[in-house]
Amino acid sequence: MEPPNNGTNTAVEITGSIVLGLTCFVGIPGNSLVIWIILFKMQQRSHTVTLILNLAIADLVVLLTLPLWIYSIVNSWVFGTTPCKFLGYLVYCNLYGSVFFITLMSMDRFLAVIYPFASQRWRRKGIVRKVVVIAWSLAFLFAVPVILVKNVDIFDGRPQCLGRQYESKAQQVTCLVLETLVGFIIPFSVLTICYGFVVKKVGQMTFKSKNRSEMLIASIVIAFIICWLPYHVFNLVEFVSMMVELDPDAAKELQDFSGVGSYITGTLAFISSSINPLLYAFAARNLRSGFRSSVIAKVFDQMTPSNKDEYTPARDDTTRMESL
Repeated sequence: MEPPNNGTNTAVEITGSIVLGLTCFVGIPGNSLVIWIILFKMQQRSHTVTLILNLAIADLVVLLTLPLWIYSIVNSWVFGTTPCKFLGYLVYCNLYGSVFFITLMSMDRFLAVIYPFASQRWRRKGIVRKVVVIAWSLAFLFAVPVILVKNVDIFDGRPQCLGRQYESKAQQVTCLVLETLVGFIIPFSVLTICYGFVVKKVGQMTFKSKNRSEMLIASIVIAFIICWLPYHVFNLVEFVSMMVELDPDAAKELQDFSGVGSYITGTLAFISSSINPLLYAFAARNLRSGFRSSVIAKVFDQMTPSNKDEYTPARDDTTRMESL
């Protein structure tokens, strides 16, 4: 994300600071509560809850860095180049981790609903722990390019840790393609396929809560699109500006447009980390029961139906929809 370098600076900076501040206010307590409940209030943790725990950890780490970014936007980056690279790497590690765990949860739901018996065998073998390790390892690996290109630049006379310095056009194209492909296109494709099959299967079930399940599934996909698509669209604009031959003025204008857009839409990626607890943790049945011990959780409990209002489905339907 490169900050804009024109007359819109002040408005963009104020808007970005407010949005990121609200994201901190909502996301840090929400993810902290998720982690606390799972670690200290749940004696048994399903594989779904394990994925939720790792998702919450990834989101919380990202959100904990926001005060530094907000200070930098309002004032300037005063912490030096090494912290800039390290924090940039840390943010991207956990953003990738967040996307990977969202994707793994969609695959977990797909197996639980479409292939329940195979899902049970998979769960008993404890493969999920190995999958979690692989997901974190890939997140650490794919975030490495950020260390190479992240640097402190001068924007409007102030040092900022928001820009990237590429050594070549090939390096810039590689970073953009990798970020968009791994961070959005592949995960979104998996989400769409998995939840498409799940929605179709849920639609064939007879219990009354299926409409709520379908709404939850739709909200997962929609939230992912809203939070991530705009940022990657501007990545695509930047990519096009480099690959298509334009006159210098048009190329500069397109680059400036991409810079402003990616700077603004980058805040949506942080918003994703703040709403994940609402979409996942508070929808999980096992986790909901743990949240009843918290005063804050009672607010969210009002958003969920009581057991007496639900029709108890058949055993196989219950198995398939566990944790939704």
